[in-house]
Amino acid sequence: MAPARIYLVDDNDAFRESTAWLLETAGFEPRPFASGAAFLAAYEAERHGARDECLVSDIRMPQMSGLQLQDELIRRGIRLPLVFVTAHGDVPLAVEAMRKGATNFLEKPFTDEALTHALHAAFASRSQHARMRNEALEKLSPRERQVLDLVVASKPNKIIADILGISIKTVELHRANMMSKLGVRSLPELMKVALGHG
Repeated sequence: MAPARIYLVDDNDAFRESTAWLLETAGFEPRPFASGAAFLAAYEAERHGARDECLVSDIRMPQMSGLQLQDELIRRGIRLPLVFVTAHGDVPLAVEAMRKGATNFLEKPFTDEALTHALHAAFASRSQHARMRNEALEKLSPRERQVLDLVVASKPNKIIADILGISIKTVELHRANMMSKLGVRSLPELMKVALGHG
């Protein structure tokens, strides 16, 4: 199996080079970038899915900060485990990053072991999340799954009813049951779970 690919985004050249070397020594495939914009352009151009991937990003950078990069990943529907690093550790930034889905937050300088442990934990968390999502989707009846697929395709209830040959009331009932089984309360939450981003 191919080594896990670690995207490393940091505007500090020396840190980026030393950390890339550390990652390679630890058996990962590092992909260093000096900015969030450079990473996004390269990431969008690549094919994904054949290997584990993780993003390690500085939180304080010019042009696009780590939090702005995280927001852009969420906006684009890119679900990558994310470990933040910073020389200026502050709790409010850490809390915001974790609330938005970051898996860890390391303050520079950190040990080699701290980084590799954070990466392994990020991959384990992603595997557990995928397993929980699949278990939740398996709870749906075949009809609820059909309704879910059409909701994800942005079809309104009336169109779903026409396609499936059922009443709008029945569509609403299936949607309510489906959301209850998946533990979501809103359409955006439902979309995240269905598309694997939640």
